[in-house]
Amino acid sequence: MIKNIRPDNYQHLLTLIDQETFYVFAGGTDLMIRKRQWQGAERRFDKPIVYISHLRELQGIREFNDHYEIMACATQTDVAESTILPEYVKEPISKMATPPIRNLATIGGNVVNDASVGDSIPLFFALNAEVVLRSVHGTRQLKMHEFIIGKYKTALAQNEILEKIIVPKEEIDGFHYRKTGLRKASILSKLSVYMLYKGRGKKLEDIRVVVGAVNDIPIRLRTAEKSFLENRDVDKLVDAYRQQMNGKDDKRSTKEYREEITCRLIEYFLGEVLS
Repeated sequence: MIKNIRPDNYQHLLTLIDQETFYVFAGGTDLMIRKRQWQGAERRFDKPIVYISHLRELQGIREFNDHYEIMACATQTDVAESTILPEYVKEPISKMATPPIRNLATIGGNVVNDASVGDSIPLFFALNAEVVLRSVHGTRQLKMHEFIIGKYKTALAQNEILEKIIVPKEEIDGFHYRKTGLRKASILSKLSVYMLYKGRGKKLEDIRVVVGAVNDIPIRLRTAEKSFLENRDVDKLVDAYRQQMNGKDDKRSTKEYREEITCRLIEYFLGEVLS
């Protein structure tokens, strides 16, 4: 029988994971899928499980003068229905899964699971978000693009917990977001495009474009974004993203489909921003 532990407090959790390797279980919606065997069979866990969703230190959303803090165990519903967070943060999260799943699934879990189709990660790439990792030995703070290093692979150490995500407050005038999937509800992304901008048309001052679910990790090309602000060359920016796409055919869609639709979305959104 697999050992299950519900820590008494946050310090107890940090002590536990420093002494033994656990599956950290918050909402569990990603973890249960990754550990499935076949339809109807029980999930197979080969390590002890430690539950964390009850810990107050990992719950909630907080606002500060220059940033927001989304705690690891804040649910997707907490984010989507927040009265604190701006719409450009809430909108992509509100389109994840279904309401019952959003009520359980945590933001921290979606980030740590680091599936290529995880919808919160492109958002955090665009927002220049950072993660705070904690262990009994102290804390580390990494930029999101430093934390995400491959499909199902992050910089999280065995004895660390993702404590919170720090989202800087910035002057954003608008955003575009679109993802495609096999159905309207509970969409598993075939691809997604998230774009933030400040100013419009000739007064455009900032543009950020992130492509999700095509490569193993989201694509953001900061140098290409900067060049676009100087030359306003839509074709050049679209081509820069096309050249970075290295997905494969799978049961969701073909590589060709993903890349073509992604490029069309980028082109369309840029047209809207420049108009």
